[in-house]
Amino acid sequence: MTDMQHKLHIDAGGGEGGALVALAGLDADIAGALDRYGPPPDRSLPASFETLARAIVGQQVSRAAASSIWTRMEAGGVTAIGGVLAASIDELMAVGLSRRKAEYLTGIAEEISSGRLNIEDLQEMGGEDVQKRLVAIRGVGAWTADNFRLFALADMDAWPVKDVALQEAMKILKSLQTRPTAEDMEDLGNAWRPFRGAGALVLWHLYAIEVRKVTVADI
Repeated sequence: MTDMQHKLHIDAGGGEGGALVALAGLDADIAGALDRYGPPPDRSLPASFETLARAIVGQQVSRAAASSIWTRMEAGGVTAIGGVLAASIDELMAVGLSRRKAEYLTGIAEEISSGRLNIEDLQEMGGEDVQKRLVAIRGVGAWTADNFRLFALADMDAWPVKDVALQEAMKILKSLQTRPTAEDMEDLGNAWRPFRGAGALVLWHLYAIEVRKVTVADI
């Protein structure tokens, strides 16, 4: 069982049970979504440079475009720290990265290889401290930091409010007339603290089924 699964279903950290049960107790709409769609799948990722790099690649591009670029990076041997540091900016751009993203990945690889950023230390820090440390790195925005906190560190209160899929899913969950803004998402998420990350996983699950029309078995 992964750390994410343990926190979702067994103990979210306070010895009071899993985050999904706690969240359902806070919000009847979440309880209804869990009854209808079942629990979200495990989406945990390793706390690694590759996970952080993949989030950078996915910033402001479609899922399909990000997947295509990552596949080209794998073929070019530039998904790990060593490969990124050994490549020039032009070589990174040749596999599909923009110049800016190539510079971002090089900078992050240098942060980790120099010891200025120790990813293992992030696992011992509070969520807000992790957020501050990551966004201090050039190229790492709030969306990337929140996603790393949730998927790599199983932070059950990470809340990527700028994620469009989450916004669309919240619109469905709460029967809203329009898609909520990032500011709206902050307000709506306040009632879910400290389980907003679990709420995000439920919303992505809802989005996959209702918007992408993916079956539960395919998620």
